[in-house]
Amino acid sequence: MNLIELIGRFHPVLVHLPIGIFVMVILMDGLARFDKFAYLSASIRLILRVGILSAVLSLITGYTLSLEGSNNQDLVDNHQWTAIGTTALFVAYYFFRQQLLAKRLAHALTLIFLLVMLAWTGHQGGSLTHGEGFLTDGILETKATTEQQLDIKDMNQAVVYKDLVQYTLNQKCVQCHGSERQKGKLRLDELSWIKAGGKNGNLINANNPADGELIKRILLDDIDEHHMPPKEKTQLTDAELVIFQWWINAGASFDKSVAALAPDAKVIKALTSFQEENKKQVTSNIKAREFIEPLDKQKKEKLEKMGWVISSVSLDDHHIRMTGYNLESSIKDALVVAADISDHIIEMKLSFSTLKDNDLDNLSKFNKLEKLWLDHTGITDNSLKQVRALENLHYLNIVGTNVTVNGLRDLMQMPNLKMIYAQGIKITTDEKFALQKVQSNTKLYFGDSMKSAITDTLFVKKAE
Repeated sequence: MNLIELIGRFHPVLVHLPIGIFVMVILMDGLARFDKFAYLSASIRLILRVGILSAVLSLITGYTLSLEGSNNQDLVDNHQWTAIGTTALFVAYYFFRQQLLAKRLAHALTLIFLLVMLAWTGHQGGSLTHGEGFLTDGILETKATTEQQLDIKDMNQAVVYKDLVQYTLNQKCVQCHGSERQKGKLRLDELSWIKAGGKNGNLINANNPADGELIKRILLDDIDEHHMPPKEKTQLTDAELVIFQWWINAGASFDKSVAALAPDAKVIKALTSFQEENKKQVTSNIKAREFIEPLDKQKKEKLEKMGWVISSVSLDDHHIRMTGYNLESSIKDALVVAADISDHIIEMKLSFSTLKDNDLDNLSKFNKLEKLWLDHTGITDNSLKQVRALENLHYLNIVGTNVTVNGLRDLMQMPNLKMIYAQGIKITTDEKFALQKVQSNTKLYFGDSMKSAITDTLFVKKAE
């Protein structure tokens, strides 16, 4: 990393400082209009100077960060010029503030305009970091999923790259390597960009398939910082990894069909699994939730005082997601109180909490739960009896827990449970393979080297 790159990396640290200071200036200047808070006016010019200085430093580091080329240049340019313009407006406000104070309406409108520009600049920065749809990801999640459903009528005639490989890249990679963001100067949303490669070189090496960046990254152990997708993201399934290896080993053709690449028995099995995992969901087959009245305001306030974070999961009904990152009371007590509104709760996140087995004694009362996060907690197989009582549960995250193969095997008998994320639990490779033979509708995602072991003979090296 050179000096320019090092300076650029300070941008995420510095950028929040001027935002906070400018918001404080607007708030103080608004309050100072009233006699009761007139004393605040004396400090505003000094605070504003500090804000402008920090904004200039943020602009400098932001510019150097943009030189890495990891984001869409049009979005970068828009954010850059909006940030410069917003900073210039605050500089102008610094010099003309006294004149504006004599005109109350003009002063008020100026403060509102400054706040809007500040918010817009921050939103553009957030879109660069998290993707253009970051603000509405949770609200529009269903729509986004529906737009990317797999539609293959005849697998033999499917084009391997377009219908299988690119589809998977769109699902799991373009969020960080697409039109809005290009981490590592890499785009994976179009063929021309894939052929171009990224900062670390070509993605595909036709002369030595095992040496291409694409396959090397996805085969790395998930604890490796260069493993892709990153371990906190949704990992490639066993079937997807088999298909990627087969496609690259067969020459990484961009126009050949499945039949033309002559899949063997392992690949045929993977193709069948891939199609089942990604088959199009018909809206009419999705069970509609029962109508429920809005959550009682007093009950909501009581739970929020305990540290629960309550948010809507849909614009269409009043069901909610409960998140327990910062509970002030014990988790066990918090769940007892939350059980009073269990009919409203369809998602619950207890990730990275102090959760233990006996804290879940009350969990079976949350019989409407559809998604449950218990990852990075101290639970063991003993707590899973309560989980198995949740008849509507279709998603479970137990990453980084003390659950064993016995607990997983029991969970796989739940009729409606579709996905279990179990990366980093106490389980051996042999036990993982044994679970693959269990008849179940549940898909297990371990996100580790198990996936490469299935086809570890695909790559061969000619004898010298």
